[in-house]
Amino acid sequence: MNAETDPARLQWLTDCEALRHLPQRYARAVDFRDNDALTALFDPTGNVSGMRGEAAVPDYLAGLRDMPKTFESSMHAMGEPMIDLAIGADQGTTDTYAVVYQVGSLTGGANMTLGMRYVDQ
Repeated sequence: MNAETDPARLQWLTDCEALRHLPQRYARAVDFRDNDALTALFDPTGNVSGMRGEAAVPDYLAGLRDMPKTFESSMHAMGEPMIDLAIGADQGTTDTYAVVYQVGSLTGGANMTLGMRYVDQ
């Protein structure tokens, strides 16, 4: 059996491609403040650990939703994710670097550029 006909290998390739899209989908949802799209990306029983500490997913999403808008727009420039997923595994990890440009401060401050790293399981 070769890679083109091995069902486990084909599923792995499909799963890797879905994981490759995950950080991009997150970035666009955050940049457009699309709360429904953000909610769809997370396991509601999971936890998020980040710049604002650690929180259960529902609390993290509520915090994003309720956070006052401080910039007119933001744009994530995402690097290619490093994907760690074994063939047949039920769980994998993506590790993605990004630069986030926040433009048009609503509080009179300067534009901001952030270096970010997203690790998702």
